[in-house]
Amino acid sequence: MKSALRMLVLVTDGFGGVGGIAKFNRDFLQALDCSGLVERVLVLPRLIAEPINESVIPEAVVYDREAAGGKLAFIRRVAAQFFRADHINVVVCGHINLLSTAWLAARSRGAGLALIIHGIEAWQPPHSPMTRRLARNADALISVSRFTAHRFSNWSGVPKDDITIMPNCVDLDRFQPQQRDMALVKRYGLQSGRVIMTMGRLDPRERYKGFDEVINVMPQLLERFSNLKYLIVGDGPDRARLEAKAAGLDLAANVVFTGYVPESEKVAHYNLADVYVMPSTGEGFGIVLIEAAACGVPVVGSKADGSREALLNERLGRLVDPKKHEELIQAIAAVLESPPTRQRIEAIDLLSVQNFRARVADWCAAQIAA
Repeated sequence: MKSALRMLVLVTDGFGGVGGIAKFNRDFLQALDCSGLVERVLVLPRLIAEPINESVIPEAVVYDREAAGGKLAFIRRVAAQFFRADHINVVVCGHINLLSTAWLAARSRGAGLALIIHGIEAWQPPHSPMTRRLARNADALISVSRFTAHRFSNWSGVPKDDITIMPNCVDLDRFQPQQRDMALVKRYGLQSGRVIMTMGRLDPRERYKGFDEVINVMPQLLERFSNLKYLIVGDGPDRARLEAKAAGLDLAANVVFTGYVPESEKVAHYNLADVYVMPSTGEGFGIVLIEAAACGVPVVGSKADGSREALLNERLGRLVDPKKHEELIQAIAAVLESPPTRQRIEAIDLLSVQNFRARVADWCAAQIAA
């Protein structure tokens, strides 16, 4: 039996990263540090998109910034680990696209290999035969949702019971109900009427998030709620297409694009919304759903993907079939016709940082006992 874990972790991004996977990686690394079962974690990030706040990097974590200097730099930093003398118990692969590299690192160090799977990237067999084979034979598997675990199990043959479910978490001390920030209300012209909102990257590869579906039903919603605004929070290469689509439907005055919003302003933006709406088809979990719910915003999510688990099977919000426009319209209208509210649902505590850290500690204990 091992007394404590020493880990090598390969991630796409984490500290200094953006998006749901980067958020999970940060939470996971902080939880490893808090577990009391981990001696040292060396992290090799593929990318660092934004400046890193040094104070948030845990004591047990060594974050190798040189690995984020491009593909060649990443490979070099991983290769440098192959012949080190210090002992490693577990190599953690934070994304299936890094699996072959992580496997080489694990083999070179005589360590176990753990794979974390998130969403749509793990729902179908990877193009690489080697990656498919390695995914089936990882020593440990973590999935952010049962939905992703089920889709992964279908093609890999790995029994679902062999996959640890570790849902994303939300910082309940930070994401809280607040009064609307009137400076933001003025910035976006939200002084009158009700507001529905979706937050996320505007990327052609991520159209599954459901921005199009909400824009499609806006004309029908405006027949019932004449001053309704749809606030799209985020930026990306698909923005111009979405703006043109809104303009083509004569919705330019009712669909508001905020552009990029820094992490420090996310809570204030959630609290602008009367309803958070994400009729997605490709989310492995959907962190934005629980962030909105933690802010006391009524949420409408999707039956078609991992959003069901993020919303705890409708304990935290309503679920719709994103392809059925009338279902989406009725769910949004039902919230808008109710008295405005900013009240957090107690069940959100199941997805708290504290409970996430307890799950990670249990997983670490299992690795030590293995």
